[in-house]
Amino acid sequence: MLLLTAIALPARAATTGTVSGVVRDVQGAPQVGALVQLVNANLGVIAETFTDDQGRYRLKNVVPGVYGVKASASLFLPTLREGLRIAANSKAVVDLTLDTLYEAFRWLPAQPRQVNEPRDDWDWTLRLSANKPLLRMLQDGPLVVVTDGAGQKPELKARVTIRGGEGGFGDGGIHHDFEMERVGDNSPQLILRADLGQSDDTTFNTVVGYQKQIGLGQTLRTVAAYIDQPQIAGGPNMQGLQAMVFRTAETMTLTPAIGAEAGGETEIVHLGTTQVASHPFASVHVSAGNALVTYRISTAPGFEQAAQLDQADTLTPAVAERDGQLLMEHGLHQELSYAQSAGTFRMQMTVFHDQVDNPLVSGGGQISAADMNSGNVLYDPSTDLVEVAGAGFTGTGFLAELGDMMPDKMWLALTAGVGDALQMDGSAQRGTMQQALSGLQARETATYSAAVGGTMTRAGTEWRASYRWQQPGTLTAVDPFNENLPAPYLGLLVRQPLHCRNVLPNGLEALVDVRNLLAEGYRPFVSSDGSVLYFAQTVRAVEGGLSFTF
Repeated sequence: MLLLTAIALPARAATTGTVSGVVRDVQGAPQVGALVQLVNANLGVIAETFTDDQGRYRLKNVVPGVYGVKASASLFLPTLREGLRIAANSKAVVDLTLDTLYEAFRWLPAQPRQVNEPRDDWDWTLRLSANKPLLRMLQDGPLVVVTDGAGQKPELKARVTIRGGEGGFGDGGIHHDFEMERVGDNSPQLILRADLGQSDDTTFNTVVGYQKQIGLGQTLRTVAAYIDQPQIAGGPNMQGLQAMVFRTAETMTLTPAIGAEAGGETEIVHLGTTQVASHPFASVHVSAGNALVTYRISTAPGFEQAAQLDQADTLTPAVAERDGQLLMEHGLHQELSYAQSAGTFRMQMTVFHDQVDNPLVSGGGQISAADMNSGNVLYDPSTDLVEVAGAGFTGTGFLAELGDMMPDKMWLALTAGVGDALQMDGSAQRGTMQQALSGLQARETATYSAAVGGTMTRAGTEWRASYRWQQPGTLTAVDPFNENLPAPYLGLLVRQPLHCRNVLPNGLEALVDVRNLLAEGYRPFVSSDGSVLYFAQTVRAVEGGLSFTF
């Protein structure tokens, strides 16, 4: 009998695994005497031990399976690592970090992520918190900090992209993009992005970003961008657009239920003449359970919250020309929103009031010499597109948004709203560009949109499809300060990893981005010399490319 037992014990040990690691606090100090428990899917305790004088622990003879490891100590929130798969003869190393209640709340985003918000590895502002542990309630009562231990961002990574196609204003030709991001939980975060475009002229855009914790519950973020687009032309002797953009934003956690943001941008734009403008913003939000109330005030479309600090499509200044003088689109936007969530479902209602000065209107076609020399048009020869400034207007509106997560990593978002926007009559127009602009009138209009997207698990395909409708003849957006709404009309975005063993490198992706695929919403008119032009809320843009992440 003793012989059989001696034989059985080594055999059993050979089919089990071990779990070991170190328990520390957020400053990296080992925690002596912390309780470490191995738990099953129902959080039932399988085995437990205590850390030694160096914070180390070891759990032996773990039967193969999927477990969680939970650590707890006095004055700290428990920490739970889930989805730990133990195989026979394996030795898993699981290091755990214990956090105080304040530190865990500080990690939560200042504002919940929208359910229809696609994942973007390079949107570093306010997204870092989404990659850190989150709070949840255990079945046995207390709050716990939950981590998955996988998919954490590396400290340094870079991406190279080659893209081209039928882009928008100032974005034509072939582009070579380079992005580098350095992320560290206990150090400042840095980002560098450069975009070299090649068409008739060479364009160059670069962005440098920085983020740092500056105090309890306070984070400072700043970016500086330089834009050089020599192909952009205006009136006589106005050739080549250069701009410097400086943005800062500070997020503050005042209490676990109250947070605030404040910041702004300074733009210096040169095109024949030089214009300098400053556009501040601020917001405050109060949460209670699953409800969130937010008040926001901003002065420029595209930058009204810290999450938009380095978004490439908002950094290029929104400028036009009137009577030979540069104009910047700006205004005063105020909104009050109420959001309620239940599980994966989210509902939000927003009322807003806008004062919009120099709203940009896009267009294209055969630009006559008279229109080019009028001092009322900015022209991009690489795309044959123009941007002009419409008359300012004020208005009040309402927007309702619904979003939900669906099975198989899919999401759905629906919006409906009403507000003021510039409209153009459908009747034939003839005259100069300025005469056509004078015919634009601000009218109340409705808007509806639907967006769906997700990730295909096996193929790794990330995709998003959307359609946003507004009444015919509408040339500016309802709620123009809202960058979270889908682009007008039919749009599609696909990101497909490319896997071909021993042929293609890892991290290679194909990208396709389509906006207004069916070229809807165009309003044509005939200029004084017989040239056919058009205005549109957004022009069709189709881009594709390859991206390599390393």
